[in-house]
Amino acid sequence: MTDYTIAVLEDSIRILEILEPSREGLTLAQVAEQSGFVKNKAFRVLFTLEKHSLVERDSAGRYRLGWRFLEFARHVQHQTRLIEVSRQIMDELVETTRESIFLGVINGDDVLCVAARESPRSIRLFAQVGRRAPLHSGGVPKVLFAFLPDEERRALIDRFSMDRESGYLNRRDVLEQQLAQIREQGYAVIVDELDKDACSVAAPIRGDHGRVIAALSIAGPSMRFPQEAIGRYTEIVVDAGRRISEALGYQERVMSGNGVHQPLQN
Repeated sequence: MTDYTIAVLEDSIRILEILEPSREGLTLAQVAEQSGFVKNKAFRVLFTLEKHSLVERDSAGRYRLGWRFLEFARHVQHQTRLIEVSRQIMDELVETTRESIFLGVINGDDVLCVAARESPRSIRLFAQVGRRAPLHSGGVPKVLFAFLPDEERRALIDRFSMDRESGYLNRRDVLEQQLAQIREQGYAVIVDELDKDACSVAAPIRGDHGRVIAALSIAGPSMRFPQEAIGRYTEIVVDAGRRISEALGYQERVMSGNGVHQPLQN
């Protein structure tokens, strides 16, 4: 079997595994001894890891795991909790609608499908966990795009407007109007973007602090999404998003800017 591993990553992982159980931290000499690396190599790996906050060094020169791992753990915990909470509701949605159900989160400049349910019908949208989509195309992506903080959203719109491959060159106003409408109405109905002859009805999911952290959609062939069905699916998916949000600790609040809901005033 071909070995696709990258040696320098293997070395970095080896050092992180050595540091992981150490509460007091280890000196460069101890890291070199336990890893079997010469000091120069151990130092270069540690220096690179420290640069990215994966390792930190105290005033005594002892190395330990860095605070960046706390961020990684927090994101993984939130994503795992999101999937657990959404599981039963997504099962209910596919049973009720007999269409494909998608759950997505922002990952870098894209949206990542973290959970899905595939329609039992012979003609359906393929539901693939791990699929990526650009923020400017599709129901789940555009809901997440619409509820980004203002500054971040505008910067991305600037980038997409200048990118000929994005399909939005010279259409900035169209994109801004669409995202504003999604924010105002609280859901998105998207036709023929990610998949040809497909329709997606999507709604936001909020975390306990009110910020939109994910989006949920009902999607299928456009021929099965007449206006009556779109209206019904909109109610269903918005309610499902609300139920998941509440299960994650969100309490209904009054809308303010940047996609965040503020507590009701007494």
